[in-house]
Amino acid sequence: MNDPGEAIADQGLLLASKGEHAAAAALFQQAADQGNRPAQYFLGLYYARGEGVTQDFDKAFKWLEKASLGGHPKAMYHLGEMYVHGDGTPVDHVTAMAWFWTATTLGERFAETRLKTVAPRLTAVEIGDAKVLSQALMKKVPKDLKLKRVSLH
Repeated sequence: MNDPGEAIADQGLLLASKGEHAAAAALFQQAADQGNRPAQYFLGLYYARGEGVTQDFDKAFKWLEKASLGGHPKAMYHLGEMYVHGDGTPVDHVTAMAWFWTATTLGERFAETRLKTVAPRLTAVEIGDAKVLSQALMKKVPKDLKLKRVSLH
């Protein structure tokens, strides 16, 4: 898959590793606009944390959701956290659990831990709803990211 934003995102990562977060955020924005999933993820984190940019949970949610729908497991985990805490979106534990479940299916270990803490907040019906939503989300994950993954469904 050709990713025109990959080289720009790589430059952003280099700047971020040097602590040059504002410059890194600008490069992540360019790469994210070109559809680069890792850049979308990092830009979402920057907005959530207010690092290199003004903190903005709405923008954080937007970029983490784009990266999540593109199949980025760490973005899915952080998006689930936004649903748990109501950052940039209303609190919704069912949707949070669905994102954690999907991220866990793709190998994200922190999401697996969060499943165990969110599950007790839900009824059996809500857990079933989260599973159905997770299955629907998995169908949206690009096929290239589904290879050699654990299936929880």
